[in-house]
Amino acid sequence: MTRSQKITGRTSSLPAGLAAGAAVNVGITAAGTGLLANLLNRESVNWENIGYGVLIMILLAAYLGSLVAYGRIRRQKLMICMMSGLLYFGILLLITALFFGGQYEAVGVTGLLITGGSGCAALTGTGWGKGTRRTRKKYHHR
Repeated sequence: MTRSQKITGRTSSLPAGLAAGAAVNVGITAAGTGLLANLLNRESVNWENIGYGVLIMILLAAYLGSLVAYGRIRRQKLMICMMSGLLYFGILLLITALFFGGQYEAVGVTGLLITGGSGCAALTGTGWGKGTRRTRKKYHHR
């Protein structure tokens, strides 16, 4: 950082920002999975239609996780969003290896959804997190 730039202290380091984004990714995935399991248990959704909910959940988790990661780090938006998506993809592969014995089915579709969600966050989002707070303007009343 150059001397002319003011240090605000509102950004996080790269690992801390990516960890916050990964926490959001895993949280949305766990909440979405629980919601879909509940809907399936109550027979509100047929088993054949559960894939649409999974697609929406993965896309939303990748998008929001990338926004949080960029909002915490506040620099190099495209790189941070894609790194967040790659970390989320790695976490999903690890979960698949641990719980499903490494039966990697539809990995390509999952990768495309995560790339799409992270790419949309990089192109459209302004970031959510610690770095997005703005100070209020101070008005001097006379």
